[in-house]
Amino acid sequence: MNLRQLEVFQAVLQTGNMSAAARLLCVTPSAVSKAVAHTELQLGYRLFIRTPTGLTPTPEAQVLAAESLSIHRQLDALQRTARNLATSDSGDVRLAAIPSITHEFLPRLIQHHAQQHPQVGVEVRTIHQDQMTQALLTRSVDFGLGFYKHPHPQIASDLLVSGRLYLAVAQSVWSRAPRAAAASARLARVPVIRLVGDDPMRQSIDELAHRLGTPGGPGIQVQTSRLALELVRLGMGWTVVDFLTATRLDPQQMFALELHELPPMSLYSYHARAFPPGLAAMRMLAMLPALLREALSAGQPRAPRR
Repeated sequence: MNLRQLEVFQAVLQTGNMSAAARLLCVTPSAVSKAVAHTELQLGYRLFIRTPTGLTPTPEAQVLAAESLSIHRQLDALQRTARNLATSDSGDVRLAAIPSITHEFLPRLIQHHAQQHPQVGVEVRTIHQDQMTQALLTRSVDFGLGFYKHPHPQIASDLLVSGRLYLAVAQSVWSRAPRAAAASARLARVPVIRLVGDDPMRQSIDELAHRLGTPGGPGIQVQTSRLALELVRLGMGWTVVDFLTATRLDPQQMFALELHELPPMSLYSYHARAFPPGLAAMRMLAMLPALLREALSAGQPRAPRR
């Protein structure tokens, strides 16, 4: 099957009849019918059977559909890239980011991008780190943003910026202990809000909890740093946040303690090695370093009072 035959085959599969497939391809129904007949002649077996409800794929066609789906997706991606290159002021960008980046930094990036490229569409997916591999390898997104280098061999990780981790605690909790007391003394009896699953941040939280002598027990575990931080605001404990989140904490309500004893955290962009980002996505990626430096310099967390 050549690419044109594949395109017609997929169109008939999607629509279930010749006329609808023809409208999808902007050709006549007779052209679709001839293409299907010619393909069947070449292959030596039927692809579709006429039924009262339309065209039903044969078992052979179902096997071909499964095998050809990835080729069809790559063809769509190629056509989209070609359009983006031909019309440099238009196109679209699809990106995925973990929740903490989506909520804390991404609005600034999207605003700046819209000002520079108003004709380019942007689609954002908020996903967790363990969902990033599937999104990238299935071409659901052009690139992803997350903390820590991606372990999958087919995913490329490009370092954007590094920064310290911070312990976040409500001012009301911090001020209960004498100001002269060290952080370990102030937080010795304060519970920790942990993250569930394999979130890379969990290891840092557990290590700090051990250093501070935080009480054991089941405690509270949540899926996102954003929810953990909301519980911290309510005075229910402390947690660890990244440097971007720390810059946006309200110093009237929260203290952000820089954690020099823990390794820095790095922010990366990810993309599938087999499918590098297109022109529109590369333009957005090029904006990231300057915007990240600006965000970090403009919002350095205030040190807590001792």
